[in-house]
Amino acid sequence: MALTRYIVFEPPASSGVTGEAVFVRDRFSIWAFLVPFLWLLRYGLWLSAVVVLIAGFGLAWLGSVEGFGLAGTVLPILVGILVALEGPSLRAAKYRRKGWREAAAFHADDRAEAELIYYGASRGEAAAPAPAPVLAQAPWKTAPRAPRPAATGGFFDAMKAR
Repeated sequence: MALTRYIVFEPPASSGVTGEAVFVRDRFSIWAFLVPFLWLLRYGLWLSAVVVLIAGFGLAWLGSVEGFGLAGTVLPILVGILVALEGPSLRAAKYRRKGWREAAAFHADDRAEAELIYYGASRGEAAAPAPAPVLAQAPWKTAPRAPRPAATGGFFDAMKAR
């Protein structure tokens, strides 16, 4: 299973709500692709939902105009792709606007594992450390530098002497 990035938001201290962290899965959502209007409503993104609904009606009308049938078919699919890809970013922006604090961001297989990682780390338990990334070193950084050749009396040596 592929790892998914989760962003964890904690409510502002002034709200009085404690322990209610929100996990936002930052990945393509198939439901947001299939029914973007309802997906946006589900997460309380009202303005975005209204824009998508109006765009949907406009594109349906455009599809009925002679010569624009293909655009009326393709553009709603592109709107669905846009919402599916950017919907989690819209959710994160909503929480930031409301004053929620971004507490953590990490990768996990699913929400249950994300909760284990987050709550385990917040209680002070030592979470399994992530392995250090294996970086391929550039060949010029691994080999020791060769000594510079002695002055050859060329053009650049004459310029250095000036």
